[in-house]
Amino acid sequence: MPHVLDGIIVFDPDGREVRLGQLWETHAAVLVFVRHFGCLFCRQQIAAIAPLRERVRSLGAELVVIGHGSLDETRAFRDEQAVAFPLFTDLTRQAYRALDMRRDPRSILTLGVLARSVKAWARGFRQTRVAGDPFQQGGVVVIAPTGVERYRFISREAGEHAPSADILKSIRAEA
Repeated sequence: MPHVLDGIIVFDPDGREVRLGQLWETHAAVLVFVRHFGCLFCRQQIAAIAPLRERVRSLGAELVVIGHGSLDETRAFRDEQAVAFPLFTDLTRQAYRALDMRRDPRSILTLGVLARSVKAWARGFRQTRVAGDPFQQGGVVVIAPTGVERYRFISREAGEHAPSADILKSIRAEA
């Protein structure tokens, strides 16, 4: 049975269409959904997962980032953050909805978000202009080549990211 994301179309920074299911046809895929391309937490998240790429690959999977800004915003994010792994945009946020990812103004107006903002700011991450829906939260999904979902983490509020150890553990469980 195909995964709920299988037929959803996303676009690479150059505007080429990709069916999400293609991403896990031959190997597991770690899909990292960022909030929006201007988000300081998304910049922080990319910095945190970038060092995992080789470990993820050594476990037989590929790390993929999905956002939901325009193609221009996608290219700018790729270039500004030096994203060295596949990056796509879900222009209509169809994949976010299919995964029931949270979209709520209250998810950015909490003390936890404020505390995480201060920490991210202190580490040098900066918010730029909003490049997508600021109320959309992200998450991480690991999907095996069979289409079986091995892991799902949905952020409840801004700046909440999946633990790297949990992501790696879900890939190892697949191997």
